[in-house]
Amino acid sequence: MRNRIILATVEEINLRGFKFTMSDLTKRLSISKSSLYEHFSSKDELIATILDIVLQDLREQEEKIYNSDLPVVEKLKAALLISPKAFEPFHDRVYDDLRLTYPGEWKKVTQFRQERMNRLSDLLSQGMEAAIIRPVNIKIVQQMIISTMNDLNSYRFLSENNMTYPDAMSAMLDVIIQGISVK
Repeated sequence: MRNRIILATVEEINLRGFKFTMSDLTKRLSISKSSLYEHFSSKDELIATILDIVLQDLREQEEKIYNSDLPVVEKLKAALLISPKAFEPFHDRVYDDLRLTYPGEWKKVTQFRQERMNRLSDLLSQGMEAAIIRPVNIKIVQQMIISTMNDLNSYRFLSENNMTYPDAMSAMLDVIIQGISVK
């Protein structure tokens, strides 16, 4: 039942954003509120649980990439293009909604992103030491990626440009890795 509740919550989030109510959820599941509250004491707990599952999923995917035999540049690409596999993809507007509605949970996302940036910095350093990546200012590359990720999480930007988040990230990576000059 717990997994059914979680999956139904993801559907509600994609449909209504974080404005869904526990009543919306009980209707979707055809259960009573008391049954719902047997598994989750509050909507906040439910949201925190889903976010923890998503972040753990991303961490596990990253771990596989970093422990793989892929070349450094391919590891960089793969690490930046991961997306949650635990659930159906979230609609792009969900990220804006999470940031505005649940700032405490959004803080977990920003901390996770910082962990990712630290690992990516290590990977960039390895690539530069091996002369696979030309010497660059890692802090600038980090800031470019962080700023771009924040901007690409904007539903408005994505919808105005008819892009999905993975499409936008892939385009950003192409520019960062290939540059803008014709070789």
